[in-house]
Amino acid sequence: MVKSVCGVFTTSYVSSYTIELVKFHEDESKKTPSPYKLLEREDLKDDRKSGYLTKEGAIRKNWKKRWFVVHHDMVVDYFADEKAAQKPKAKPKGTMNLAGYWVVEDPNAGLIKAATQLAEKMGIDLSQLPKPKEYPENTFQINHYRRRSYFIKAADKKEYDDWVAMFKTVCWRAYGFKNRERVHTRAYHKAVRKTRWSLGRWGWWTYGGSEDQILSDIVSDEVDWQIMGKFYSKLSGPYMIRNTMRNNALKLIDTVVSAGVAPAWKAMATTVEELRPKIEPKIKELVDPIGQAKNEILTKIKDGCLSIITPILEEHVNPHLSKIIEVIKAPVVDAFNEAYGIFDKHVTEFHNATDLKDLSSGFRKLDYVPRSYWEMHDSTRKLDIMYEPLWLLHAIFPDIYPWSLIWRTQDELRTREDYAMNTFQIKLKKYLEKDAAAGKDAITRAKDKTMTRFKHDGSLIITMMYTEIIRGIVMPPFSKLVIPACKLILDPLADALPGPVKEFIDIAEEFEKMLNGIIDGCIAVLLSA
Repeated sequence: MVKSVCGVFTTSYVSSYTIELVKFHEDESKKTPSPYKLLEREDLKDDRKSGYLTKEGAIRKNWKKRWFVVHHDMVVDYFADEKAAQKPKAKPKGTMNLAGYWVVEDPNAGLIKAATQLAEKMGIDLSQLPKPKEYPENTFQINHYRRRSYFIKAADKKEYDDWVAMFKTVCWRAYGFKNRERVHTRAYHKAVRKTRWSLGRWGWWTYGGSEDQILSDIVSDEVDWQIMGKFYSKLSGPYMIRNTMRNNALKLIDTVVSAGVAPAWKAMATTVEELRPKIEPKIKELVDPIGQAKNEILTKIKDGCLSIITPILEEHVNPHLSKIIEVIKAPVVDAFNEAYGIFDKHVTEFHNATDLKDLSSGFRKLDYVPRSYWEMHDSTRKLDIMYEPLWLLHAIFPDIYPWSLIWRTQDELRTREDYAMNTFQIKLKKYLEKDAAAGKDAITRAKDKTMTRFKHDGSLIITMMYTEIIRGIVMPPFSKLVIPACKLILDPLADALPGPVKEFIDIAEEFEKMLNGIIDGCIAVLLSA
């Protein structure tokens, strides 16, 4: 199984890497200015959040108070206490790399759901399972579908909300890749999706962790699905014995698979890195011919596939788009309008309270706003109301994950609020440098200029988020229907590609790009109506 899945992945990765290299040089040859006007903040090097939380032990399951520190790179350390964390070269009690994790706000409900899924997988009656452990109030879970879960308790509801928001951001932005170069990361994620699709695992699910961890997870999942499922259903005896046997089997699978995947990935990565300098000059020469070939291929794909795509679009997508837009349109607009108000409120407070001889204290307070659950709550909560109506669409779009879509939008909202605070600070400092006597008039000018930019960017982001949310809902099932239906047309087109550019064009990717364009066009029409 390791050899089989790694073989599929290797082919997909090498192909995707070559194509991403082409796209990189295409983008380099036609760079266009950003449409956004707010100034992005440079990566902060200070810690994002710190404080005391109570953590359940991994083995003994006892609860211990620990001092948690969220670093700028989204790595989380925890120490015995605050004093231990402040020592030079302080060594943490533990480190949490949370790429691929997610936050479960109510672990008691999460454990019931996990027990139900386990019963279904093992073919046993749910009533045979022991009642899940009940966790105290203000406890949340940081979960991974294969790796260790963390159960953490906050002192009160306010601390709980702040830390849940922080850990959601950490889980969303944590990045496990050892190599973060653009061509590699995009090629790798694309290869993961292609490999899963080739194995019949449709949808847009993504894994988290390092490159070899992700590849190991794909292989282990296949072993679990194709081989171990039959084994689990034949286990007999008390639940605890069966569950222990299953967990031991999974650990053994992960150990064996990781041992095989790690050297395979290392060899693959080394080969590709050595290949790049040899093929890059050739790619630079072929950028224009490849672009022309892509346009010709896209025309042929449209000519051959639109008659197949259109009925599927009309039956499975278009009837639902207006309903989805109805669900998300007002909440997204309301959330951004509230964000503008938050910016105005805090900059006004800054105006009234700040001594212009020392801006640092006031700037720190402004920087805190986008990071704070409570400061942003009036804005982000406007998006929470989308959950129930979006979840009702699960019967039509089974791959929908409302909280993921909502959190992505909330994260974008916080990012733009952060950029607005940063832009205001940069503008204010420039005005004061030019005219130190401008006084608080400079604050008003900087605020007005920034708000204009904020609203400009907000209008663009709102449209982008509509498109991303809707595309995230409809594309998985749409692709699942359309790709197999068009296979007989796409395969001959791939075979007919001209020799010199054949290895640089992925028919499936061009087809996917066309599908995205079709969906985006349908969304644009409805939004402009």
